[in-house]
Amino acid sequence: MKRMKKIMAMLLAAIMTMAMAVTAFAADTTGKLTVNVKSGQTLTGQTIYLYKLFDVTESGSGATKNYAYTINTATGYKDAIKSALGSGTITDTSTDADYADEVAKLGGNDSTEVQKFANAFTTYALTNNVTATVNSGKLADTNKDSYDFSNLAYGYYLVYVTGGKQIQASLVTVDSDAATVNLKSEAPSIEKKADKTSVEIGNVVTYTVTGSIPDTTGYNQYTYKINDTLSDGLDFVNDVNGTALAEDATTVKVAVAFKDTDVTDASTAPTTAKLDTANHRKMTLDLSSWVRANQKNKGKEFTVTYYAKVNDKAVVAEKNSAKLEYGNDPDNTTETTPSEAKTPTYPLNIKKTDHKTTELLADAKFSLYTETEYKKDAATRQAIKVTGTNGNYVVDPTSENTVFESAATKIGENAYNLHVNGLAEGTYYLVETKAPEGYNKLAKDVKIVITKSTTGDETAWTLSKDDKDEADKIIDIENSTGSLLPSTGGKGAIAFGIIAAILVFGVVVSFIRDKRKVA
Repeated sequence: MKRMKKIMAMLLAAIMTMAMAVTAFAADTTGKLTVNVKSGQTLTGQTIYLYKLFDVTESGSGATKNYAYTINTATGYKDAIKSALGSGTITDTSTDADYADEVAKLGGNDSTEVQKFANAFTTYALTNNVTATVNSGKLADTNKDSYDFSNLAYGYYLVYVTGGKQIQASLVTVDSDAATVNLKSEAPSIEKKADKTSVEIGNVVTYTVTGSIPDTTGYNQYTYKINDTLSDGLDFVNDVNGTALAEDATTVKVAVAFKDTDVTDASTAPTTAKLDTANHRKMTLDLSSWVRANQKNKGKEFTVTYYAKVNDKAVVAEKNSAKLEYGNDPDNTTETTPSEAKTPTYPLNIKKTDHKTTELLADAKFSLYTETEYKKDAATRQAIKVTGTNGNYVVDPTSENTVFESAATKIGENAYNLHVNGLAEGTYYLVETKAPEGYNKLAKDVKIVITKSTTGDETAWTLSKDDKDEADKIIDIENSTGSLLPSTGGKGAIAFGIIAAILVFGVVVSFIRDKRKVA
């Protein structure tokens, strides 16, 4: 009995040793894969799919390391590899080694034939519902540009991120060495631009959003929507002439077209975008059906053009944005980082004061001219039109008034007493048309230059007066009043006249006396 117990103990120890060995072996057959995105791209909102084409076993190390490949037995993988190879040498009797040899014959790393094989496998897998071996799940981290897969079974993997401009799969072997793959694909994105770098109230801005047809291979449905939000200083209009939308409008006109003139639209692009019922400064352009119908043009760039008019709420930090919403699951779409278009408009702040007391002066009247108008003959040049009262004005092309007037007190909590909002960057000339009562009008017109910021901070714009920078962005204008000028005909002259009259009278009397004496 004791002998039996001893034998059982030895067997148990052996079994435990073997189990530990199996565990250790299993640990040695998993690796790590790091997936990097292209420069300027992000993985945020993306899902990375890995298809293990072959299981891999390795032996040896360094230069003598050997590999053996076995086709993944999961449904569809063998057929997908055969379809991607498209080789007549693969038959029903071909072994796993034969398949691996055919892949090896395609060429070296990053060769055209290898890339073609990877893209062909992906296309087959997506259209025939071949299930990926593992996926990352939707990545939510902001501006994520890298992702690690840990504890991956050794294998020859195809890496694919769905919804790109076109299928660009990557191939990589995961073994005892940490593996890295740099994705070649680009996620869908858009870019919004304006035709003006700064604006004046009343200007119509042309916006152009550029995108490209995504590859929707294998998707039963696909969402592709451009969502645009204007700032309070802008209103959607229907054309470059600024034709206003009706009060009850539900859509705004847009123009969609391919950038290259030799690309033929396989469908009919939408001509209107839907307005948000609660906010007419928001619109959605649904291009889902259109991009699916244009799969023969996948990867081709297109533009969306629409218009907005600058209103009296425009400010320096005037910017608005468009973002793309896309994905193959309508209930779980991805949104891109908003693409912003900045169209700042600038104020002109004037501090009108007495040159001696520095007190604010009311009732000084001015007109403002662009450089182009100012250089015209004085009889024909046109001043900028404005509306407003009490020192507070805005540019208004529909107004008949071209004169703005200083107030007796500050505008709000500011140091100035005259404010004109809604000017574009550029050179202007300020002309005083009437000075306050008792003051002299300016003898020289004032040159004013507004310069847009050259940095990412649009508030870092500059203002100059007669070619000298105004750090506080306030134009100081002083009016002078002189002392009483000398005159003639005062009291001294009258007194002199009286004395002269008396002297003349004395001479006459003396003459009469002398004449009597002679007689």
